[in-house]
Amino acid sequence: MGRLRGRSPRSLIASPVGGVATLFLLNGVVLGSWLPRLPEIRDRLGMSLAAVGLTLAVGNVGGLVGSGISGRVVGRFGARAAALHPAGLVLALLPLIAFAPSPVALAAAVFVMAIADAVADVGMNALAVRIQEVRSRSVFTRLHGLWSVGTLVGAAISTGAIAVGIGLGPQLMGTAVVALLALAAAGRVLPPTERRARPRPHYRVALTLALAGGGAALVEGIPSDWSAIFLTDVLDASAAVAGGGFIAVTVGMLVGRLGGDGIVDRFGPRRSLHASLALVAASTVLTVTARSVILAMTGLALWGLGVSVILPLLYRLAGSHPGFGEGTGLAALTLGSRVGFLAGPAAVGAVAETAGLPWGVFAVVATGVVFAFLTVRSLQH
Repeated sequence: MGRLRGRSPRSLIASPVGGVATLFLLNGVVLGSWLPRLPEIRDRLGMSLAAVGLTLAVGNVGGLVGSGISGRVVGRFGARAAALHPAGLVLALLPLIAFAPSPVALAAAVFVMAIADAVADVGMNALAVRIQEVRSRSVFTRLHGLWSVGTLVGAAISTGAIAVGIGLGPQLMGTAVVALLALAAAGRVLPPTERRARPRPHYRVALTLALAGGGAALVEGIPSDWSAIFLTDVLDASAAVAGGGFIAVTVGMLVGRLGGDGIVDRFGPRRSLHASLALVAASTVLTVTARSVILAMTGLALWGLGVSVILPLLYRLAGSHPGFGEGTGLAALTLGSRVGFLAGPAAVGAVAETAGLPWGVFAVVATGVVFAFLTVRSLQH
């Protein structure tokens, strides 16, 4: 990352970029630490599938609320405080997922955690923008790649705890304690609070950023949400094989995010973003027209590779766009992306009911690609 050659791992960790990287990693660990144990949570509280879905939807609403207020939080308290304190609140509330006495209490905990998580998301991306501004090489996609690594680490901890018989409560308490210690260590090396001028809001640009985020979310979320059902219903894959679709997307995305900074440095953010959108369009066509599972899996892996740098580059663009205070552009982008992640699965299902699943996937992704392309062009001119 940047001018890091010749530095020891210890000095790298104890640096501002190491502190920001820790925030991204921990944010992913939290999500991965409890979602794999959702069936256990459901059974303990006697929840129906509808109740589980409602709880997850409440979390999505909390994310929208948090995104809506995050710009003001960052503007008032600074990116460092906005990243650290909400992240600490998320970790403090994490054990409540295991000990919630009722579905209502669980939904309330998830709602508050989602608000805090959304604010922390904008705060840590604002810090990442600040880190990027003083480095000659791109670091943004690798930071987002560390979030993906974190989700895998959290999921590994969770599934490992199940395998050895550790209860959800002790697992989440242990995860929270270790993560809080890591968060405190990261806080010692994060960039200090920086007060920036608050220019007059550019509502047209904010709306454009929100639309760009919504389009990017459509193309990123749909392959993860629909790949297993697509492989099962369209290509008659078994349940075990169909689960590999999600893995293919995830691996492609992780590879792209860990290696994408080199591409950005060589070709520039604008050309890299346009090339990524073109790869998404081509891989979508390959996936929905595939007549074999192997070909569809290839399309899904390329799809993950294509989407890997889109949102990180949009975060970078939003965070450094002139005319916005720190966090304001990021808040608009994040709000739009969360709406896209929420609306995308329903839109695919609605189109698929009348035209079939391949057309449902293609139509919604094509819409997302066009939205992202046009809005990005507007922002860059």
